[in-house]
Amino acid sequence: MRLPPLAVLGGLVFGTRETKGWEEESTYLTHPYSTSFLDDGPCNLDEPGARPARLIETIMHNYSRNEIPEPLPVPVQVEATIQDITELSVLSNSFTADIWFSAIWHDPRLAYGHLDPCRANLSFDDSFERLLWSPNVCLVNTKNTRVHSSPKPNVLLMLMPNGTVWLNYRVRVSAPCDMDLTLYPFDSATCQLVFESYSYNTATVKVDWMPKPVTIVPGVELTDFTLLSASTSRHTEVYKAGEWYRLSIELKFKREYSYYILQMYAPTYISVFISWIAFCIDSKALPARIVLGVNSLMSLTFQFGNIIRSLPPVSYIKAIDIWMFTCVAFIFASLLELSFVAYQDKKLILKSMKTNLNLNTLVAFVKSLDPFRAAAHIAEDEEEPRRESCDSRNIELEAQEARKKREIYTRKKIKIHDFGTKVDRFSFFAFPMSFFAFNVWYWTYYLTR
Repeated sequence: MRLPPLAVLGGLVFGTRETKGWEEESTYLTHPYSTSFLDDGPCNLDEPGARPARLIETIMHNYSRNEIPEPLPVPVQVEATIQDITELSVLSNSFTADIWFSAIWHDPRLAYGHLDPCRANLSFDDSFERLLWSPNVCLVNTKNTRVHSSPKPNVLLMLMPNGTVWLNYRVRVSAPCDMDLTLYPFDSATCQLVFESYSYNTATVKVDWMPKPVTIVPGVELTDFTLLSASTSRHTEVYKAGEWYRLSIELKFKREYSYYILQMYAPTYISVFISWIAFCIDSKALPARIVLGVNSLMSLTFQFGNIIRSLPPVSYIKAIDIWMFTCVAFIFASLLELSFVAYQDKKLILKSMKTNLNLNTLVAFVKSLDPFRAAAHIAEDEEEPRRESCDSRNIELEAQEARKKREIYTRKKIKIHDFGTKVDRFSFFAFPMSFFAFNVWYWTYYLTR
């Protein structure tokens, strides 16, 4: 058996049935001239009727791209191959991918098997595609679509001997995604690619999927998402101009959260833990405790700001919001505990200052009485001993009362110091236990959703 060689002539590529490794899944691709004829004997490609230019001239002689092939509706089969997914953006709610998609239909006016039964297919570039009628299957839900040019447009039109046409594009698309950030960063995303015949409704073309509608090239992966599944559907969409067949590809992604544990959750753990160190510092070291608490709060606020900048403004609460607000609440509660202990100490100091002021005023007044009384009553010798003894007793009573107040102040100071120590000791255990309980609920709830 002699197979026709691969030849290039005037932008036309002619080959045998081995075409880019694609599987011939459509019934249109199985034509009676494929293998049986080639097994019968040699083919003479030098005959005038078998030359490519003569074939194209013959089949395009009375061809009009404005005339729709018969019978109606024209069956059109579609398939897509996902070559790569380069980005899934949370800010724009879209994903960017490189895909091949193909449309296959039958146009009996383009049959050339009776002219050259040896040739298995004819392949053309995009220049010949503009001369033929096509169902104009396109992506209707994309934000941006661009045909790759490397360097020429990546468009392949393959013509079979029985008139079957295979039109293939390699395009980069940016399509919308449905993202619910309630579980962020444990969320998932659903993205869609929607195909329609833009020019013809259900009365003219019948668009459907091939037996294997979607193929994903091995190795397609994203840095922060995992592609879980790809499913297809078909339904009829109603417009004002009529009904159109719609084919949809639904891609489901799951976010990989290990990155976020290292970059978001771990630093917040450190900030919360640092704020608890203040419970181990003496309550008298107020500046050191304030510095720890305020620095932890500031660092956590800075981290939260960075997270918000990387997310779109949504009106609902996300999982990361609950985490950050709770961590801020724990740090702020540690500052409130410090304020409470410091306030109790401040009240004691104010009472002490008031007591010392009264005592100093009393002592100064008593001292001022001695010279005044001696100058005014220097002649009263008989009354002097009695009054001196009375004044001495009053001074002794005042001194005893002052000593008693000082002892009360000292005992209260010790008591308040013990109270602050007890509050710090209780907080040192209560805060971590509460935070641990919150962690158990948080991770159990969101990792099992």
